[in-house]
Amino acid sequence: MLRPLRSAATVCARRAVSTDAKANAPLSAALLVTRAPVLQRDQTALEREYYRFNTELAHKLQQPFPRDMYFKKGSAAESRFDEYYTQLQKTWELKTDTRDPSKQVRKDGPSDSDAELYATMPRTTDADAQKNTKSMERALDRTLYLFVADKRDGGAWRFPSKGLPAERTAQDSLHATAMNAVTEKLGDTMDLWLVSKLPVAVVPGTPKTYILRARVLAGEPRTSKEQEFAWLTKEEAEHYLSKTARAEDAAYWAKIRDLLDE
Repeated sequence: MLRPLRSAATVCARRAVSTDAKANAPLSAALLVTRAPVLQRDQTALEREYYRFNTELAHKLQQPFPRDMYFKKGSAAESRFDEYYTQLQKTWELKTDTRDPSKQVRKDGPSDSDAELYATMPRTTDADAQKNTKSMERALDRTLYLFVADKRDGGAWRFPSKGLPAERTAQDSLHATAMNAVTEKLGDTMDLWLVSKLPVAVVPGTPKTYILRARVLAGEPRTSKEQEFAWLTKEEAEHYLSKTARAEDAAYWAKIRDLLDE
């Protein structure tokens, strides 16, 4: 019977773990938990002008509607269509303020019914105003990353991690240990999706830490007296790790910064 082919990444990861296991080297597994963006990011001034210009150009170059083919000249249907088409053309003529995309309005102004029908929620929330880093309802157009700090260990901010036992068995896998690192520290109240059972990065040191990636689908972390957590953007994570005077924090940030999106 033919055996299925294994990818190079799978073979390398298993060889690395098995090599460390034979040497009984201290290992740990960390989980990079992300909350994906909820909103599209704001367009730049160049992007807004580009889309406005292309929309206006497309409407000016389009072929005229062959109304003689569909409507009898002078009929009530033709009058209703002319009224509708005139109103439609007004919606294409936008007054665009390139400094603020929310100030795009029609020349005749939206009616009360239109304003109610197309009302949108604000892009910022109360959590943004309060700078509540424990809430995922903030920075909706950015990726948030879960960091934890053990109050008994000086409060250093790191990815949730857990060490593998010295005497490891086949059941002591990296992905199971990484998931346990979150549930044991922050509870099992989050629905996490493990992107892959293979690590995405390795942080050298003692212990050597294998980092795996997961996404949160629902739920919130559970607070405790020993553990503190925060949902941070890349810039906030850099501030949390660089505001301390400890050299190990800056070294840790240098090793993980490329794993975080802008």
